[in-house]
Amino acid sequence: MKEILLVCNEGMSTGFLCNKMNELAKKEGLDIHAWAIPESALEGRYHEADIIMVGPQIGYLLDSIRTRTQGTVPVAAIRPVDFGRVNAQAVIEHALSLIK
Repeated sequence: MKEILLVCNEGMSTGFLCNKMNELAKKEGLDIHAWAIPESALEGRYHEADIIMVGPQIGYLLDSIRTRTQGTVPVAAIRPVDFGRVNAQAVIEHALSLIK
């Protein structure tokens, strides 16, 4: 199972997107699980993820998150349009395209 970690300020706004992603995964039979945490909890949890997707509201922290995770997991920004539209399909496709 591929673990997709969504990170934002408080983990709440990405929660809606996670729910949609998990619903879609179940419906489509995709072997993924999405979950969300606040950026402040990253250090204790990033090692559980196959990829970290960063919410647009903290996109300015991309380089910092990459440094903090020491290249152990891919880190990418969620496209603002996909985030705003809660486009679970697009976020899943983007995440899976970056997982090695």
